[in-house]
Amino acid sequence: MSQENVELVRGMCEAFLAGDVAAALDVLHAEVIWHGTIGGIEEGRTAHGHNEVIQGFMESLRDWESHSLEIEDYLDAGDSVVVLWHEVGRGKRSGVEVETRTAVVYTVRDEEVIEVQGYMDRRQALQAAGLS
Repeated sequence: MSQENVELVRGMCEAFLAGDVAAALDVLHAEVIWHGTIGGIEEGRTAHGHNEVIQGFMESLRDWESHSLEIEDYLDAGDSVVVLWHEVGRGKRSGVEVETRTAVVYTVRDEEVIEVQGYMDRRQALQAAGLS
């Protein structure tokens, strides 16, 4: 089942990167819990359900003049999938470019993503998912 989880999350992430938000949302449970990235500016924030997730993305993206995401790897963690992300953004007000390499743990149940937790520190994400 875990390889199926990797393919499910891969399809969701690729749809999101291609701009197909509807296809990405189809993989998220209607009541998904999306936690703000630990170590990031959204830490402590939690979005519940599709509408709050969309709103959270829109709020965070409006501060960037430019923003890009690239997937570096997908790691099978049984009921979870860890995605290693490379992110580059340029602030609208500051003009400063920021580059990070983060990880996100997607928890899957019954062929849907039910919970999402991002980490600025990839080692923390791997530990949280039971990987070393």
